[in-house]
This record gives sequence, C-alpha cells and structure tokens, in this order.
Amino acid sequence: MKILLTGGTGFIGKKLVKYFLNKGYQINILTRNLKGRNNKKNLKFFKWNPKQKMVDFESIKGVNVIINLSGKNIFSFWSKKNKNEILSSRIDSIKTLNKLIFKNDKLEHIISASATGIYFKDSFNIQDEFSKINSKSFLGKVVHNWEMEIDKISNGNIVLTKLRIGIVFSKDGGFLKKLFFLNGLRINPLIDRGNQWQSWIHIDDLVRATQFIINNKLNGVINLVSPNPSTNHDISLKIIKLNKQPFLSFSIPSFLARAPFKFIGITQFFNEIIMNNQKVFPKKLIDSGFVFKFENLKKIVTF
Repeated sequence: MKILLTGGTGFIGKKLVKYFLNKGYQINILTRNLKGRNNKKNLKFFKWNPKQKMVDFESIKGVNVIINLSGKNIFSFWSKKNKNEILSSRIDSIKTLNKLIFKNDKLEHIISASATGIYFKDSFNIQDEFSKINSKSFLGKVVHNWEMEIDKISNGNIVLTKLRIGIVFSKDGGFLKKLFFLNGLRINPLIDRGNQWQSWIHIDDLVRATQFIINNKLNGVINLVSPNPSTNHDISLKIIKLNKQPFLSFSIPSFLARAPFKFIGITQFFNEIIMNNQKVFPKKLIDSGFVFKFENLKKIVTF
C-alpha cells in the first residue's frame, strides 16, 4: 500500500511515517521545502505550496490513501493574522489535495485531521460523534469550515474520514511538551485546581487507530481520543510520577490567570485552549472493535 502524507515532518506525522514504514508501506510526503529531504527506500518527498495551490502531481502516482495533517499550529499567538492563517492553511490544503484525485484511479481513501474543538465546553456530559457541534467559537468555526471543505472532495468513490483529534500525549510536541517543560522547571501550576476535563489520546494509539481506520475503511467523523478523559490535575500528577517531583505546586483562580491574556488581547485563546473542558468519547472506534492500548492514565508508563 502507498500513502501520501501531508504534515509528515510534524510530531504526529513523524510517528505515522515511522510506524507505516515499519509495516512495509510506501510513503510519499508533501513538503514546502525539499532542502535536506533525502529520498530513501519506500520514502519519497515531493514539493507543494497550499497557499499557492501548487503541488507536484508525481506525488499521487500509485497512492491508495491520503492522510492530511497540514495546518498552522493552533498553539500560536491568536492575533487576527494568525487566526486567519489557522483557518486558511487548512482550507488551502484541502483545495490543493482536491487537484490530485483525478490523477490517480487507485486512490481509495482520504483521511484528514480535524479536532475536538468543535464540541461544546461541558464538564458534565459525554460527547461523541453524534453530539451537537459548536460552530460559534473560533475553534468550532475552524473545524466546521475545515470539515465542510473535506466534504467537497469531488470523487464520490473515495472514502472520506475526518479525525477529530484530542490532546495528543507525546513529549515531542503539542500540549504535553509544554507541560513537561514546566515540570522540568520543577513547578506545577494549575488553574482552578486543574478541574478542567481533557480529552486525550496517546500517540501510539493514534497511529494504531489510523491503520485500523484504513484497514476497515471507516468513514465520516471519527473521534481520536481515549475512552476515558482526565482532569488537568490528574494529567499533571501523571507527568510528575513519570518525570520530576516539583519544588512548587500552586493553583491560580481562572479570573487571575485570564488577566495577562486579556491584557495582550488573546482572551479567546485562554478561554478555548487553556480552559478547554470536554469529555469526548470515541464511540465509532469502540463500536468498530478498536482496542486501545492506553485507555486510561494508569496504563501509561511512558510518553
């Protein structure tokens, strides 16, 4: 099987590349910069520029599955410019990939990253793929438009899958890397005692689930989260247990923690990212028979 991957040089992409190469798959990676990218056995790099809708059509030859992870990192300063780029980078990527599908009659499946940010903040109720969505928040609007663009893929014979990914537990990037940095400083800061619920998935389960989705041709929205969300407080305790005991642990009321974000004009980032509070459940994965290796924090012995 041959996979075309965008975002293959990011921390999730690198894990997927390593995993699928070990399984004997062929991987083509679309990248904006070919400098220093050396083709190897079963691994080739091709240039693209989604902003300019430019892509090397050689990249799609013989490809069976496209996995799209492309998009500007949401963990950035939410200025008006950056917010526009967070949305446009995702839409441009889908539009550029859409140009490829008529160049290959072997293409069977397109899998595109999405996010759990489309669900409502709710610390009480479990939300699954069939729950109501929130398209009024910034992240909700981004995910809604992102998924609508995926649905415009014009070949009806191709399976389309949208992965609503939660917080990915990997020391190599994302939210957890920032928590490990703080833990390395031997401090454990919490907001409102860390009572916010976080929907997460271990990186090893993410890559295994991706292969499961390909093998079973699962379509539509799929929540990529563990079946057991955890509070921010419990996640912090797990990091402490696996890494370093902090010299200083403290909790800040949210109204005080919000102040500096409000001062620099990114209150929305604080409300939607820092104070994210959701219990998301992977109903479709569970119902399809996928077995998580790390279904709860107790099972995790390393990130």
